[in-house]
Formats: sequence, C-alpha cells, structure tokens
Amino acid sequence: MKAKLLLAAVVCAAAASLRGAAPAGPVEFTPHDIDASFRGGYSVAVADFNKDGKPDVIANSLQVQELAWYENPSWERHVIVGETQQIVNEAIADIDGDGIPEIAFQSSFAMQAANSAGLNWFAKASGDPRQPWKVQKIDEFPTSHHVAWADLDGDGRKELLNAPLIGEKSVAPTYDQDKASVFWYSPKDWKRHTVTTDIPGIIHRVRPVAWDPGKREQFLVASFEGIALYRPSGSGDTLKFEKQLLSPGHVEKAPRLGASDVRVGRSDGKRFLASVEPWHGNEVVVYTDKNGKWERRVIFDKVSSGHEIAVADLNGDGRDDIVANDNGRVTEQRPDATPGVHAFFAPADPTGDWQYRRIETKAAMNGCVTADINGDRRIDIVCTGAGGVIRWFENKGAAAPSTAGR
Repeated sequence: MKAKLLLAAVVCAAAASLRGAAPAGPVEFTPHDIDASFRGGYSVAVADFNKDGKPDVIANSLQVQELAWYENPSWERHVIVGETQQIVNEAIADIDGDGIPEIAFQSSFAMQAANSAGLNWFAKASGDPRQPWKVQKIDEFPTSHHVAWADLDGDGRKELLNAPLIGEKSVAPTYDQDKASVFWYSPKDWKRHTVTTDIPGIIHRVRPVAWDPGKREQFLVASFEGIALYRPSGSGDTLKFEKQLLSPGHVEKAPRLGASDVRVGRSDGKRFLASVEPWHGNEVVVYTDKNGKWERRVIFDKVSSGHEIAVADLNGDGRDDIVANDNGRVTEQRPDATPGVHAFFAPADPTGDWQYRRIETKAAMNGCVTADINGDRRIDIVCTGAGGVIRWFENKGAAAPSTAGR
C-alpha cells in the first residue's frame, strides 16, 4: 500500500510539474515506410492485433479490394478480408474481450447515393489474426462513410455509430440538397437505431469523446452544420440524444462550409478543440472555451486539401499538439498544393501562437493517427493517402529552430 501511495504521489507531482511548464516546442521526425505501394490510401488506424504489446497498423483504400493489417515491427501484411470494393473507413475495438480487437468497416462507397450500396461489416479474428477473418454484414445504407465505437449508455460495452456522408438527394458540386443521418447499433442484434436525420448537407466525421463526467461517452459530429456535441441518455433501445451546436465552423456557400474533422485536446488541464475547416478545406482551427462559448481562431490557412486532424502531446510538455494531413497533389491546375503532414506545437496557452513544422512535403496524406510505434515513450505519427504509401514518422525529440515549410 505504501508503495502504491508513493507511486501515486510521484505521478501527481510529475503531472503538476508539467502543468504550467514552458512549452517544449517542435520535435524532429524520421519517415519509415510500412507499405511503399499502397494506392489511394484513405484512412489508417493502430491497434495491437496479435497481443504482443506493440501497436500494429491497419489501413484501407478505395482502390485496393482488401482490408489488411501490418504487423509491428516487420510490417508483414495480413489480409483480413479480400474481394471487397471501395472500403472507406474502419473502427477498432475489443468487443468480446478476448484481447484481439474486432473491426467494423464500410465498403461499396460512392459520392452519390444512387451509386453507393453503403455496406457495413463486422470482422472478427478466427483465433489467429494472421489468417482471414470471419466477416458479417450488419447493415446497408447508401453512402455509409464514417464509423466509430462509443459506450453510449455507460454499461462498459460499446455501441457502433454510422454516419453516411449525405442524404439521398444531395449531389455534386454542393451536396446541400438533402439532410444526412447518424445511426447507432448494438452488437447484440445489429438493429439500426436513429440518432438524427436532420444534419444539412455532408457529415464527414463522428468522434467519440469523454465530454461529461461518468462512464457514458458522448460524440462530436463534424459536418456542413459545423461542430455539434451529442449527449446520449437512457439505455438499450430507448437511447435518446441531445444536440448542442458548438460552432458553425467555416461560414461560406456549400461546399466550402462547416467542418471536416474535429478532435478534443488539453492544455494545462483545459479543454480545446482542433478542427480542419471547411469540408476538405484549407484551415486549421483552434477553439477555446470562453464562458461557455467556443471562440474560433484560424492558426493556419495554407492546407490545400485538408481531411482529418489529430491531437497528441508530441514533445512531452503536457500539452496536446495538432497534426493536420494534406491530401493535395501538385498539378498544373494546383501548382501551389502542399501535400503531406503539417504539425502545430502548442503554446503555453492555446490562444497563443502555435509553432509550425511541415513534416512531410511530397506524399499526399488523407489521414494520420498518433501512437508510440517503437516503444521509446515518444508519440509517433502514422499516415496514408493519395501519395501511395503507408508511412510512420518516428519522433526523434527536440528540433532545431526553423521556419521551413511556411
């Protein structure tokens, strides 16, 4: 007991010493390829699939008809499911408690409801995760596009969220002719339940968050509407959802509207929001809470094709930093595109000046996540995208002062 109390005291003292400490500034990254020939990468995630304590990597592509995971550190590729078209997103969680995560994923995606079957699947390892998995179809809804696990009723078991991209009548180029929906499912029966049917235009991301105290999770939605918080109440099939619009995001005519993604970060114990706006937009945005209102500030506006955002303490100073991917490609029509990965290192207060570094300058990246890939207690970055590669960026520690990439 004394040892536990001493350990707790040390942890608390360490946290207190970081809180209020000076910002550590940028760090250096070294790139390593996991798969150098991955056409049209769309999203990426990390999880320990073989129970060896190391984070493995999973990625999907609309152009590759397989979903596979890559074993850390050899990066040997293991196919989960094959002969599956237009795989667009996946969500990972250990639903049955056996130590091997299950995967919800979506396929047959297209940007028009008439051309998109929107298949939703549940994949479970058949004992050995290195062998093909058992796959069960759980739903079919046009343009099913983003999926996430969240404990909506606080019972310790996660439910599944499904956010189709658009409503049936929405079409290019504005995609604002109809309203979009969010659904939820329980793994016990996979019955479709409705969260909402009234989000205008495009829904791009749903992000589970621990917003309120307690075991129940809430979630944020990034859409044409902006950034909204959904609070579930009740249990079982009677779950209800209260919506709070936190910000309209970028305000312009569709499709340059709202938010593409949102994440919750913390700085000196205070919550902030990081967003990329508008949909597939150019702005990296930080929101800070001022007397219950979220003040919006653009910290960078030179992303050529923003898609997702990530937050993590990259430099170990106790403050979350921001990672924004850029899926833009340099062409004759877009000579000023800035493909790659942009990082922003937190100031002492999130309302201050964020220090910028461009981590990747050549490969277009559609999505990035963060994790300690090599076990050195530094947070690394893993990305994929139109650059045709799955790449991890090894965090090497403090960087020399630079303004390169601005």
